[in-house]
Amino acid sequence: MGSKKKHYVHLYYGVGKGKTTAALGLSLRAVGQGQKVVMIQWLKGRSDIGEIKAKTLLPGRFKIYQFGPPHFTWDPPGPAEHERLAKKGLEFLEKVVKNRRYDVLVLDEIIDAVTMGFIPRSKVISLIRRAAKKGEVVLTGHQAPKEFLDLADLVTEMRKVKHYFDRGQLARPGVEY
Repeated sequence: MGSKKKHYVHLYYGVGKGKTTAALGLSLRAVGQGQKVVMIQWLKGRSDIGEIKAKTLLPGRFKIYQFGPPHFTWDPPGPAEHERLAKKGLEFLEKVVKNRRYDVLVLDEIIDAVTMGFIPRSKVISLIRRAAKKGEVVLTGHQAPKEFLDLADLVTEMRKVKHYFDRGQLARPGVEY
């Protein structure tokens, strides 16, 4: 039997609900096992979402950082601020990987930041490879470019079959944010 790898890269992607939720569930399990989790979110910048509020309940073990404005890329003023903050997020990721203060590193919406052209794919892939030598790495996003599928050890596609949003239900606190 071959040797077992110590850390893996997880990829949760698709147009269905549950990518960030799955990453947060894994994070909660890791914290429960005494591990330190760092979550970096791209394209998100709202302080009223559940995971931002919850981080205060898990001091020292769960840290979350956002690199996005509080609006969607398609809302005014558009994607320019997202791109600026995505680049800052990439710089922050470099520091996190270099300092290795995590057991689990969650890179929420990093795939979208790459596919939208805000941050360079090759640099992100290089950082993920380095990060995985130091801890578990979780990636989320809507698409799954081949390079990320090849890089990941575990791939889960979230596919919408049915969603109450289609009937006019707005996002709800504690469930969608």
